Amino acid sequence: MRMEAEGNEDKVRLIDARLAAGAFLFVSVCLFWIYCLPPGLAAYRDAGEMACDVYTLGVAHQPGYPLYILTAKLASLVLPGNFAYKLNLFSAACGLGALLGLYAILSALFGTLPALAAAMLFSLNFTMQTVSGVSEMYSLNLFLAVLLLRASLSLEGKWERSTFWAGAYLLGLAMTNRMDIVLAAPAFLIAAWPGLRTSAWTAAVGALFWLSGFSLYLYLYVRSGSDPLFDWSHPADLSTFIAVITRKSYGSTLDLISRNYAPGELFLPNIKYYALHLVRNFNLALFAAAAGMASEFACRRRRFFVLTALFLASGPVFLYMANMPPNPHALAIVEPYYLLPDIAVAFWAAAGLASLASRFKAPSPAVAAAAAVLIVLAARENLPAACRRVDFAAEDWGRDAMSGVPPSSVLVSKKDVQLFTLWYLQTVRGERPDIRLVAQGLSGAAWYRRSTALRRPGLMLSDLNSGGAAAWREFISPDPGGVYASLDAEIPEGLPTFPRGLVCAFEAGRAPDPWPSYNFRWLRGGGYPDFFAKDLGSSYAAAAVALAAWRNNNGGMTPEDAERLELAAVMDPDLPDPPLYLGFYRSAAGRWDEASELFRRAADLNSRLLVLAEEYRTLPELKRGVSRAGAYAWLNYGVALEKTGDPRGAESAYLRALAADPGMADAHYNMAILYWTRDQARVREELAAALAADPGHRQAAYYLRRLTAGRKE
Repeated sequence: MRMEAEGNEDKVRLIDARLAAGAFLFVSVCLFWIYCLPPGLAAYRDAGEMACDVYTLGVAHQPGYPLYILTAKLASLVLPGNFAYKLNLFSAACGLGALLGLYAILSALFGTLPALAAAMLFSLNFTMQTVSGVSEMYSLNLFLAVLLLRASLSLEGKWERSTFWAGAYLLGLAMTNRMDIVLAAPAFLIAAWPGLRTSAWTAAVGALFWLSGFSLYLYLYVRSGSDPLFDWSHPADLSTFIAVITRKSYGSTLDLISRNYAPGELFLPNIKYYALHLVRNFNLALFAAAAGMASEFACRRRRFFVLTALFLASGPVFLYMANMPPNPHALAIVEPYYLLPDIAVAFWAAAGLASLASRFKAPSPAVAAAAAVLIVLAARENLPAACRRVDFAAEDWGRDAMSGVPPSSVLVSKKDVQLFTLWYLQTVRGERPDIRLVAQGLSGAAWYRRSTALRRPGLMLSDLNSGGAAAWREFISPDPGGVYASLDAEIPEGLPTFPRGLVCAFEAGRAPDPWPSYNFRWLRGGGYPDFFAKDLGSSYAAAAVALAAWRNNNGGMTPEDAERLELAAVMDPDLPDPPLYLGFYRSAAGRWDEASELFRRAADLNSRLLVLAEEYRTLPELKRGVSRAGAYAWLNYGVALEKTGDPRGAESAYLRALAADPGMADAHYNMAILYWTRDQARVREELAAALAADPGHRQAAYYLRRLTAGRKE
């Protein structure tokens, strides 16, 4: 009896320790995440669109995400704050639920300290912190994945039909939040296989349970029939509804980008970046994860295969199918998908810590000290960029863009974050309802035209995405309110535009400069946490460059332009245009020494971009554009060196310009002038090359005629 009582006391202490650790995990992560939450709409992927869809109970882009739309709407009815903040809180709650669920699984299997260490590491995962603070469905997806893992491990330990049916229903329901949860299905089926292979009836009933969860997609069919404000693809008839939930009628960003590459061409670069993600977020715990894999393989073979299936299907297999180029934009799109395989890594890390502690008979303080080291390393790596409590970038950008648009005008935008931010401000915040927003990328879609006709009956859309300059002219000419475009819009060449802050106009005017009203409070955040925030910051830099370029070609830049270009170089230090145009400004004032330094900086930045373009597997036409821009910077650097009395340096710069763009006529012409008094044959050769590259080059033709006439005399 005494031994039994002592055993019960040990169990109670163990339960108390697990509960205390779980409470610590909950309180610490909850407080930290709430502190770090963005105060409003986050500058992240589809956050603005999702907020609009939730607010209006609309139909989101394919496949519609009905589970997120409905659960987030319910949460918004009780959570505090502005609407975007409510959804940020909802994502934090889902992420916290995933962490606590993972901790519960790991603590039951491997003990309190290994489980707490793995869960804390996962809470410090930069991607986890990001998706747990934005109005997107990723953290809800992770929470459902953890629940599905719980069902899988229960089946691995003990076969029960009820658990299988519950897991099947959960899988179907989770697929109405995000389709990529299907990548967790192999793990679930491996766990359930011993029971399924003996009973086809059980499998058939499981399929019905899956279908009942999946049937939430009927929300799209019903809701679309009432013509909501946001009604992507209008799935109100059966054929369109099926096309939407199967994504047949929709090419996602992943699909569209990957089509430019052969299948599997970019697999190894993507594996490399996922490995770097693991190192950043798990650091030395990866050694524990390796030990955990070995321990699981030796002791719990089927459980090992369950987790391995989860890791391989949602990690390497997904990256092979995604086939995305390793550039910052594509990597930012892929990054949230890393979290599913990260669950398996966290599981193995806990298993490894428990196995190593057992093998080396390490006391609890030693295990705690090792775990603390892992957590401190992860915190040091990720916490500086985790806090977004001063992330005003999206809403400030939207208001600044709108401030440059007169009443009742049309504003065309294209990129997701920019367009969806404008949607959010107008739909949810009620700002500038007079502006008629047009999504360039959707302007040719029948459903979007139909929806626009219902809401804005006087707005006659053209296909601004693929219709070319003719479609733009047709769209612009009859509109009495004026048409504007944000700088992310893709405007055909040959269509004149006039810069107006973050937007451009298609007619000249004397409207006040909106730039002085920009507050730039988002710059106080200490840098950009991710690609999407930087892209918004870069749009301000592009606005400064656009105005400087226009003024440079129409009377000359002003001191205010130069100040803005200097600020632009801070906003986007990778952009070559600010130093280039500052070089033009300094050269116009005769300050050639300063101009040469600026032109050289622009040339070096272009050279760096060209190296990155190779690393990012950029498409050939884009690389040629970067190369030509670099050639132009080298050309101007050569001119500045000539002006400062360095002909040898100038020749080297012109040669570099020609190496970057062999068809640059001005580089050949400048080389001819450089040799004018030294080598007439070389002059003739360079002038002929300039005319071969550009038969309309007047100066080259003039001097070549002079040389030819002098030779005849």
